[in-house]
Amino acid sequence: MKLTSTEWRLSALMTTVQLVGVLSFMIVMPLGPDFTRDLGIPPAQVGWIMAGYTIASAFGGISSALFIDRFDRRPALAMALTGLILGNIAAAMAWNLESLIAARIFSGLFGGPAAALSVSVVADNVPIERRGQAMGMVTSAISIGAVFGIPLGLEIAHLTSWRVTFLAVAGLGVALMIFSMTMLPSQRLHLADMPADRGNPLMRLMRIAARRSTLLALALAAVAIIPGFMVMTNLPVFLQFNLDFPREDLGLLYMVGGVVSFFGMRWTGQLVDRFGSTPVTLATTAGMAATIWLIFVGRDWVALPALLLVPCSMMFNTARIVAQSTAVSKVPDPGERAGFMALVQACTQVFSSIGAMGAATVLDSAPDGSLLHVQTVAILAILVSVPAPYLMWRLERMVPRHAASSHRVKAVAARANTPPG
Repeated sequence: MKLTSTEWRLSALMTTVQLVGVLSFMIVMPLGPDFTRDLGIPPAQVGWIMAGYTIASAFGGISSALFIDRFDRRPALAMALTGLILGNIAAAMAWNLESLIAARIFSGLFGGPAAALSVSVVADNVPIERRGQAMGMVTSAISIGAVFGIPLGLEIAHLTSWRVTFLAVAGLGVALMIFSMTMLPSQRLHLADMPADRGNPLMRLMRIAARRSTLLALALAAVAIIPGFMVMTNLPVFLQFNLDFPREDLGLLYMVGGVVSFFGMRWTGQLVDRFGSTPVTLATTAGMAATIWLIFVGRDWVALPALLLVPCSMMFNTARIVAQSTAVSKVPDPGERAGFMALVQACTQVFSSIGAMGAATVLDSAPDGSLLHVQTVAILAILVSVPAPYLMWRLERMVPRHAASSHRVKAVAARANTPPG
């Protein structure tokens, strides 16, 4: 069953919201050589700039989870986008390492809530039987950012300055926020499902976090995120120095991977709606494990080109995220959905840092720049991903069935005097 026109339009709006957050996060590393040279920052310190964003995003997600469901999602989303916009403007005005880290911390505080709210708006308005398609559309913002955002941002920096690139992201955020807030109706549906006695917000969040379904969702997020960050963050160096992949072709490789991932996410959403998240997770986990093995471990006996394997690996990795996001969005009730998703988003940032730092502790560099022990990292990433299908199966057994969930969405909408979708 296809998305209705209203559901498609709302999902497209939330994709633009996600795109602002994705670009705010992704544009920093490619600009590293530019602002390190201009601000006199040692290249080894760039990691602190990324860490500032991810840590702040986790903190912002957990903090917002305490109260975010108490408000209309539309103004809350506008506030989160405003924070991202101001953070990018502050980054463009940075004068040293400390000021740039501060700007990234400010952006991160709003990045987590913005992502959680956009997913919550989609989950509030799209029934479970069509939610996979909607989540596939929203998460495709990652591929859009990789295919168009990063190359365009780098070209702007090349022609002008890295500061102009940050300002361009902020300007795009302003335009998309005005467009989204103009087109998006009031999002108060979830308020009808809020308990009359909300109690202490911290205790309420702790009760949510202690549920079996929440713990399963967080475990699933961990095994979905950690493997990708273990291998993908080191992929450019590995390709260039271990496999002698031409530096000038890296942009093309990532562009192809982004395009493949974009369509893969959309198709994955349809498959999730038709077959469920468990079989899709099983297939994509097997595909990702196979491509990781062929790229990093079995390259001595398999001569498949990187231009084929890397985009496939990127597609399987992002497709796993679609299945995971769809299943996790079914766990919370509408009245606690944004807080729950903010908690998951915060933990996702922590898991991504664990993946990147875990790989860094194992890897070493040879004098020629090639990576050592990369096979060990690849095998560890595969092992971490293995439990994903089982965890997904356990989680799907705990979430409402299609008919029950659709009935619940309609009932809540009726109580809120707001038509669903």
